[in-house]
Amino acid sequence: MSRSAADAPGNNLQRIARILLAFDAGNAPLTAAALFAAARVGRSTGFGLLRALGKAGYLRRVEHGLWQLGERAAALAFSPIDRRAIQFSAREDIAGADIAVPDFAGQLRLDPNLVEFADTARFRKAAPYRLGFSNASVGNPWRRAMLGSMGYALSARADKIARFDALDAGDDPQLQARQIDQLAGAGIDLLLVSVANSGSAAIAARLRHWASRGLPIVAIDRAPTAASPDSATQSDALTAFVTASDAFIGRVSALWLAEFLRGRGRVWILSGLQGASPAVDRQAAALGVFSEFPGITVEAVSYTGWTEQGGYDAVGDLLASGREIPHGVWCDSGLQGIGSIRRLSDAGAPIPPHTGGDLNAMYRICLRRRVPLAALDYPAVMGARAVETALDVLAGRPTLKRAEVPVKVVLPKGMETASVKADVFAESHVEWDSPGDKILSQGPALASGFGGKTEHGEDQNGGDLRQSG
Repeated sequence: MSRSAADAPGNNLQRIARILLAFDAGNAPLTAAALFAAARVGRSTGFGLLRALGKAGYLRRVEHGLWQLGERAAALAFSPIDRRAIQFSAREDIAGADIAVPDFAGQLRLDPNLVEFADTARFRKAAPYRLGFSNASVGNPWRRAMLGSMGYALSARADKIARFDALDAGDDPQLQARQIDQLAGAGIDLLLVSVANSGSAAIAARLRHWASRGLPIVAIDRAPTAASPDSATQSDALTAFVTASDAFIGRVSALWLAEFLRGRGRVWILSGLQGASPAVDRQAAALGVFSEFPGITVEAVSYTGWTEQGGYDAVGDLLASGREIPHGVWCDSGLQGIGSIRRLSDAGAPIPPHTGGDLNAMYRICLRRRVPLAALDYPAVMGARAVETALDVLAGRPTLKRAEVPVKVVLPKGMETASVKADVFAESHVEWDSPGDKILSQGPALASGFGGKTEHGEDQNGGDLRQSG
């Protein structure tokens, strides 16, 4: 008996599209009945579609029988902006600063060529799989939270994973190059990597070497970006890259600060780790915005290693050099922002507006002290997304070459500007009863934490990371 026209795959695709398009821009919850009406289906077919979309992550069930768009649907609507699509030029007007800014001062625009899928059919094999992770470091709370998110996904998909080996490079590119060989040479099915330095030729060479031998490689958070000797970009070695828009983080936070200062004032820039692609991209986007405001002066650029102590020391050095307290401090993360605020507080100085999210302590101190704040949390949940991407690659499913996890704008109430509005207010986002070093964008994580191995293979949490399927 042939399938009826009403059940044809094309009709189901139309129904799915109608369901997803039924939600408004605020993703207000809808009843199942409302979604059935939007899809023009009955209860039996409708519930089947909702269950399938929920299982795939495009919808999520909320209390009282209501439904909302899920994380995967939000990712579909998020426009990737790749640094490779932006032309850069040197900036000479800030003494001693190693920076670059976009050649244009307008809005960043989507390059349609960036929304492309990787053909993963050649990587298809039967589960369970052996995965290796070459991690730049576990040197700050965000990186540990990202690893914890990976741990949650690994636990949830344990039936698909025979073994998982993670090595910590301690932000040493040469060590990471050796560790990539160590992992790949052990016969893993796929390599996950977060690079210690985006421009490292040593890391790029090892990734190209193993990619040329058929090993699929999925980058997380930080990707190689510099050109290789044969003029191909290092990122050509990657099967996929799971990240968030650093350009969006840099631009929106800088736009908020410039507008909050009404277009005039002296600004200090506290970036993360020099040479890491998130720091490079966020800083470039921020400088592009500040260049649009003639009354804004970028007085200093410092690097902090994305640590509280780094932020504390950078501000201390600027104060020791005799500089006056700035009108605003732009941080690409609260990891160093909390150190900046504490150093200014120790000096008895007024605390100017800051940017930088991620860290629960950053929200707590800014709300308690009423420090104006714009925060865009870099989603540590990308660790789990990377594990799912790795499993998609090994199952031979088409995978986005660049998968971006959406970023939310978090502002205290009353801190919105003409162009920058809150996706969520900080008063609702902060967790007063959680530790200060909690990363609020981690998502579910293993309660016991999830560590990484050193070059010698010992687990930093005192246990065995290897999982048996």
